[in-house]
Amino acid sequence: MVELHGWLSVWEIYGDEDLLSQNELDRITRKVKDVVSESGLEMRYINGVPFVNTLLCSNHRTVQVDNIIGAYTKIAQTATGSYGVIYLRDDEDAEHYNEFQIYVFKNGSCSKRSDVVFSPCIPTIEDEVI
Repeated sequence: MVELHGWLSVWEIYGDEDLLSQNELDRITRKVKDVVSESGLEMRYINGVPFVNTLLCSNHRTVQVDNIIGAYTKIAQTATGSYGVIYLRDDEDAEHYNEFQIYVFKNGSCSKRSDVVFSPCIPTIEDEVI
């Protein structure tokens, strides 16, 4: 089974947005909206701040997982002040079958980290089935 939980707060720039012209800010916003639209994700606004929130559960890993990670990465690279995480568990992954993988988005990039809160999944959050 694949379990993906992700969120991303979308900010046009890391630092002072007054350093960009309104045209540059608008261009970044349009590009982010294009990525969101093309990926099938949904961007919502809370207190005027745009964010993406994603949940995917499926029996097997599909291209949709990679598309979601790719879309979050494109948004983070475009709107460099964006930040968030994706927690991914794939029990069919030969190397990471018993752990969550964490994708961290900040400062215009994506990095992959090991989880220490929920992993190893057995016995941390599940009992071993014998």
